[in-house]
Amino acid sequence: MEVDEAIVSRASVKKFADRDVPKELIEKCLELAVWAPNHRLTEPWRFRVVTDRGRDAIADVIREQLASDSSRVDQTEGTANAETKGLFSGPLQFTATVKSSIAAEQVRRKIMSAPVLIVVYSLRAVDETLTRENFAATAAAVQNLLLGAHHLGLAAIWRTADYFAGDKARAFLQIPAEADFVAAVYLGFPDQRETTRKRTPAQQWTVWFQH
Repeated sequence: MEVDEAIVSRASVKKFADRDVPKELIEKCLELAVWAPNHRLTEPWRFRVVTDRGRDAIADVIREQLASDSSRVDQTEGTANAETKGLFSGPLQFTATVKSSIAAEQVRRKIMSAPVLIVVYSLRAVDETLTRENFAATAAAVQNLLLGAHHLGLAAIWRTADYFAGDKARAFLQIPAEADFVAAVYLGFPDQRETTRKRTPAQQWTVWFQH
C-alpha cells in the first residue's frame, strides 16, 4: 500500500470482529508509532496495551472512578442546597448516581467492543513550549499507529475520553504524574463495510506567500 493510498483510505472503525489480534501485529503498530517526528528527541510517548481480561479490569476501575466523581458532585450539590433552600439533595444525589451508572455501562460497552485498547500519554516537560511539542509528537505517533494498523489490515478508532485522564485510571495503568492523556486507540479486525470519507480541498484553507 502506497503512503498516499494509506492516508486517504484510512477511516475510523467502530465495529470490530470477535477475533484476537496477534501480538506481533500490535507490536508492529507500536514500532511504527515511535518513528513520528520528535523535536529534541524527547520520545515523550507512553503506551499502555489492554487486552483480554484487562479490558474488564480497566472498565471496573473507570466505573469506580465515575462513582467517586458522582459522589463529589452529590456532596457539592447537597451543600449548595443546604445553604440555600435545604431541599432536593436526595433527588439530586439519586440522579447523579444513575448518570454515573449509565456512563459506566457505556464505557464498558466501548472498551469491550474492540479486542485491543491502546491508551497513549505524553510526558510533560520543564517548560510549556516543550510540553506542547511533546504532545504534538505523541499525536503524530498516534497517527503513525493508525496508518500502520490500516496497512496491516487492522481497523482502529482514535477516541479522546476524559476518563482515561482520571486518577484511578492513571493509577491502574501506571502512568506517571507528569504525563497527559492523548488518545485511546481501539484496535482490531474490522467488521463493517468500508466508509467513504470527505475532506475539504486543502486549497480552501491555504494562503500562499510568494516573493
